Amino acid sequence: MLRNSQLVLPAIYCNYKRKNILKFLPADLVDYMKEITSLNKNRNLQITNQISELNVLLKQNGINPIFIKGSCNLIQGLYEDPAERMIGDIDFLVSEKDYDLSVKILLDNNYKPVSNIDYNIPFRHYPRLFHKNYLAAVEIHKDMILEKYASEFNHTAIKNGIIQKNGFSVLSYDDQKALSIFSNQINDKGFEYKTIGLKNTYDFLLLNSKKPGIEFALRYNKLKKIIMCFLASVNYMVGDLALDIDNNQKVKWHLKIFKSFLHDPKKRKYYSKIVRIKFILVYRLKIILKSFIDKNYRTWLFKRISDKRWQRKKLVQLRLKKPINN
Repeated sequence: MLRNSQLVLPAIYCNYKRKNILKFLPADLVDYMKEITSLNKNRNLQITNQISELNVLLKQNGINPIFIKGSCNLIQGLYEDPAERMIGDIDFLVSEKDYDLSVKILLDNNYKPVSNIDYNIPFRHYPRLFHKNYLAAVEIHKDMILEKYASEFNHTAIKNGIIQKNGFSVLSYDDQKALSIFSNQINDKGFEYKTIGLKNTYDFLLLNSKKPGIEFALRYNKLKKIIMCFLASVNYMVGDLALDIDNNQKVKWHLKIFKSFLHDPKKRKYYSKIVRIKFILVYRLKIILKSFIDKNYRTWLFKRISDKRWQRKKLVQLRLKKPINN
């Protein structure tokens, strides 16, 4: 059974409705999907208005926000029905020189941190901000993907391809396709877990219908393999994409593992636990090492380990303290 955690139920409902095949599904399931889709459509219409107001606010202050991911897809009309995409946050990218000012503008206009932690993580985007009068939280990005790969895909790399859609700045179709892959395979660790996100797959397929081809992959060095592994996995899941996928030995090995996990959930679950532990250890080591050379990381680390809430959480995890029952 498809889990709603993949955030594609509205897309399935809209596509099944267009194909006139909802009649083959149980009535109570159709009613549930219809309700979720209706709620999501109303939410997306409100989010679109919020994006418009953000765009005006930032431009009035000399900032040109580049809307990315679901926000970008909504405002450029990628979906036949705006109900199709479930969106959590509004994401936009700014240049590094405009980053601090963008944060200040939103804070000065009654946006507040979602978290009550009073220190910032020095990573690719500012901690999520919310406004009491709007539905969606906002993420201000200075980078789009994890630091390990950011040298190949960053504001400098995409700025010459920026296009205007309905008064908004968005990435080129090639860069949108790349980001739909990287968001899942790099930021969400899909490449390491040997999984693909259905939401990202759907976005890629729609974007590729606007501008077919994967020539964009040739620009990259480290990122090319990740793109090809994702496409090979999608090709297996949905059928021949008629794309010139580089099926070298590394891609074939990745696809072999992807297939085995797809057909053996227990094996996938065990592998995922091992990968998760590896990521936690590597992540913590990286923070400690970077804190020796980067003041921002050092400040964050000190405040983190000094945080009484964080200390208690860790003691509970180690079973040295009992959790507080609400």
